[in-house]
Amino acid sequence: MLKFLLAILPLISIIFMIFVLKKSSIFTGIVACFLTAAIALSPFFHSSIFDLTEPIIKSSLTTSVIAYILFFGILLFHLMDKAGAIDGIASSITKATDDKIFQILILALGLSPLIESVSGFGLAVIVIAPLLIALGFSPMKSSLIALISLCIIPWGTLAMGTIIGATIGNVDLDKMGMGSALMCLPIYIYYALLVVYIGVGFRALKKRLFTVLFVGFILGASVWVCNRFVSVELAGLFGSLTVIFVIFLMIKKRNTTHGTASLEKESNTIKNITPYLLLIVLLFISRMVIPLKNYLSRTFLLTIEKYNFELSILYSPGFFLCIVCIFTIFFYRLQVLEISESIISTFKKCYPVIITTFLYVVVSEIMSEAKMIQLLSLLAAQSFGQFYVFVSPLIGAIGGFLTGSNTASNTMFIRLQTETALHIGMSPILVACSQNVSSSLMTMVNPSRVALSCSVCKISTDENEIQKMILFVGLGTLTIILIELFLFFIFR
Repeated sequence: MLKFLLAILPLISIIFMIFVLKKSSIFTGIVACFLTAAIALSPFFHSSIFDLTEPIIKSSLTTSVIAYILFFGILLFHLMDKAGAIDGIASSITKATDDKIFQILILALGLSPLIESVSGFGLAVIVIAPLLIALGFSPMKSSLIALISLCIIPWGTLAMGTIIGATIGNVDLDKMGMGSALMCLPIYIYYALLVVYIGVGFRALKKRLFTVLFVGFILGASVWVCNRFVSVELAGLFGSLTVIFVIFLMIKKRNTTHGTASLEKESNTIKNITPYLLLIVLLFISRMVIPLKNYLSRTFLLTIEKYNFELSILYSPGFFLCIVCIFTIFFYRLQVLEISESIISTFKKCYPVIITTFLYVVVSEIMSEAKMIQLLSLLAAQSFGQFYVFVSPLIGAIGGFLTGSNTASNTMFIRLQTETALHIGMSPILVACSQNVSSSLMTMVNPSRVALSCSVCKISTDENEIQKMILFVGLGTLTIILIELFLFFIFR
């Protein structure tokens, strides 16, 4: 019993420090690292000081993969922001129609997922919330809709959290991507209904129910199609652009029917989204043209067999983001000052995330090296048996809620989840998807995300009220996931 309590103590300490003591993620990670190391060195787990070097090196290598993608993803956002492209995209969308339902859907299920797919980490809130207020929605409604719009997180920053989760959990990335997309499909329909209900009320929603359901389905279906036939990394981008394209077609048809003003000149819109289109083309070609895929994946391949580490520098999404960043600088003719300010802003946003992720990966690796995760997974399997499948989304939700990051949550919990699944004879892919989706979608309930949204909307005094409301949204999400798992459990 004591050994079990010591094994679970690092996870409890993380929850306690973040949730009760309100400590920062970095401080919590540092304390958790030292605590985990001390437990591993205790007589209960028989690790030596030399055993801890390997987890630290492994964690550094894993974090380097994250940093490679993250830096250029956030840099692209800032470069486009300096060029006015982000404002241009937003302006094209908001000026396209005065229909409130279309405005909500295109911002919440189109533009926000588009920004999150490349940049991640809640940056879309900064863009979406002010636009909603400018369109006449109240700050409270705008804050809630902006938070719910962070729905593409499993594929945020080119699916970085999902990629890391598949790596650490030792599961197939493509299967995990498809499973997560399938699990998200009914959830996206739920979000489409929610954002419209919050924005315009039940009566207006009822009148346009089919349109709202259709847009939610389009987002989920297009994300799944991309995961299935193209690549996991592109799914968020493809899904969001598909939604924007479909809604623009609906608007165009409606404008033609009613004889209203035409859409803003397409040339300006295309110019503003050119970097995103180039990124899609580059990633698509690199994944679908097999000879090129083989060449890129084998050239400049960094391999360290001892630590089971492999980084294909030219095949990683980070390489294509780097190319698009360089293209963006020349395409928009950015000045040296604008470039330097973008780089500085990128570093400021990057380093806390990278440090936090490194610390949580260290905790996970030390726990694995000291056999703590194996002990916990065995006890979980013995305690819950086949019913553990219903516990897995709750664990993922806790991780997403506390850390505000799918990457951090997956590094903490996904290995525990997949190893428990193996112990009970269940597919590790199922619990990996459950962990990935619940963790991702509960990041919108994270207090720091809520604080950001309230700050942008200038309603910090209503932060507790927004926190309660978005918590109910999160509980609804978990309910849908549990229903999906129940159906799988019954009909498998």
